Amino acid sequence: MNLFSIFSKFLSSIGADKVWHSSLGLKLLILLRMIRLLGYGGTTLVLALYLHSLGFDDYDVGLFMTLTLIGDLLISFGLTYIGDGMGFRRTAAMGGALMCGSGVAFAFLENYWLLLLASIVGVINPSANEIDPFKAIEESAVARLSTSEDCNLMFAWWSMLGMLGTAASNLLTGLLVDFMYDSGFDVEDAHRVVFVGYAGIGLVKVLLCLFLSSEVEIKPHGKEEEEGGGAPEINCQHSTATTPESEPLLGDNSSHSTYSATTINSETSSTHAKTPSSPPDRRHMFTPASFTFVWKLSLAMLFDFIGSGLAQISWMVYFFAREYDVAEGTLGSATFVAGIISSVLNLVSWPLSKAIGQVPTMVLCHTVNSVSLLMVSVPASKYIALALFVFRIVTREIDNAPRQAFISAAVSAEERTSAMGVVNIVKTVGSCAGMYATGVFAGLDKFWLAFVVAGCLKLVYNILIAAFFWRNTR
Repeated sequence: MNLFSIFSKFLSSIGADKVWHSSLGLKLLILLRMIRLLGYGGTTLVLALYLHSLGFDDYDVGLFMTLTLIGDLLISFGLTYIGDGMGFRRTAAMGGALMCGSGVAFAFLENYWLLLLASIVGVINPSANEIDPFKAIEESAVARLSTSEDCNLMFAWWSMLGMLGTAASNLLTGLLVDFMYDSGFDVEDAHRVVFVGYAGIGLVKVLLCLFLSSEVEIKPHGKEEEEGGGAPEINCQHSTATTPESEPLLGDNSSHSTYSATTINSETSSTHAKTPSSPPDRRHMFTPASFTFVWKLSLAMLFDFIGSGLAQISWMVYFFAREYDVAEGTLGSATFVAGIISSVLNLVSWPLSKAIGQVPTMVLCHTVNSVSLLMVSVPASKYIALALFVFRIVTREIDNAPRQAFISAAVSAEERTSAMGVVNIVKTVGSCAGMYATGVFAGLDKFWLAFVVAGCLKLVYNILIAAFFWRNTR
C-alpha cells in the first residue's frame, strides 16, 4: 500500500470525504465558524490585558466581562425566538457587521461604558468560542443540512475547524503583540491593532454570507413536501424507526445503550415520538417531551457553564501573566499548539461515540478535562501549571460534537433553534456568574481558588448528565 493510499484511507476514516461531498451551504457554514473564531481568538487573548492597560482594576475587568455576557444573554434570548424568522443569512451578515463596528470602536475609544456597549453589540468575546449569541442559529442550520448518519461528523468538523481558527488567531496575535513590543509600540497600541484585525474579519464574514443560498434557511412546515415531491426534509432529527441507519446517531448499539431521543420522548410523551416532524404548538416553545429534556439538560449544564465562567481563557491568560510572568507570545504559542491538537481530537468523538455511545463519550471526555482544570493552580512550578493549562485546552472541546448531535436529535426540527438558544442562554447566565466570581477571587488575591471551584462544578455536571441520560447496559 503506497503513501497516497494510506493518506486517502486516513482521510476517509475521519470523514473528510463526507465533508467534501456535502452541500456548498454546509461547507460555508463550517467556514463561517472558522472565520468567526479566528476573530474571537485574538481578542480573547488580549482583552483582560488591554483593559488593565487602560487603567481598569481587576474588579472593573470582571464587571466588564460579566456585563458583556449579560448583554449577549439578551441578544441570545431574542434570537432564540426570532432567529429562524429573520433568516440565517440575514442574521449571520448582521453579526459580521456588528463585529466590524465593534472592532473599530475598541481600536479608537477608551471610555469604559462605550467600550462595554461595543463589546456587547459586537460580541467582543471574553471566552473565545464558548459564548456566542449567534451560535444557536448556526448550529440549527448545520443540523438541518446534515443527515442522521453524518450529523455527529459534521459537528465534529465544525468544531475542529473552529478550534483551528482560534488556535491560529492565538498564535498570530501573540507573535504580533510581541513583535510590536520589540518595535517600540506601547501596550495599548499593540492591542488596538488586534481589534482592527477583528473588524476586518467581521467584514470577511459579511462577504461570505453573500454566497449562501436559501438551502440554509428553515422552510415552513409542509413546504418541503411541496418543493420536494413529498420527501421530508433530511436532517439530524432521529427517526422513530429503529433502522440500522438511524440507530448509531445516539450510539445505541447492542452492547452500548445511551439515552436517545426516542427514550427521552417515550418517558414523557408518546405523541412526540410518533410524530417527530410535527411542529410544536406555537403558543409554547417546546412540546412536553422536549421541555422535559431541555430542563434536565439545562440544569446539568448550568454547573458546567459556571465553571467555564470561572476559568475563561481571558482570565487564565491574565492569571499566567500575573502569577508566573508568562509573556503573551509564549501564551499565544502554547494555546496555538493546544488548539491544533484539540481541533484534531474533535474528530475522535465521531468513532468514539459510535463505539460507546454519545452520552458516555460526553461524560468521559468532559471528566478528564474537569480534573485537569481542577489541578491548574495546584503546582508551584509554572511549567507544570502551563502544561495543565495546555492540556485543558486540548481536551475541552472533545465532548462538543456528540453533545450538539445529541441535542439536535432529541427535539424536532422546528424546536431545534429554540433548544440550542436555551442552552446558549444557560451558558451565558452561568458564565456571567462565574466570570464575576473570578474577578472577586482575583481582587482578594485568591486567583487560584477560582480554578479549583471551576473544576469541582464541572464534575457535578458530569454526574448530572450521567444520572439524567445514561441508561444501564442491556
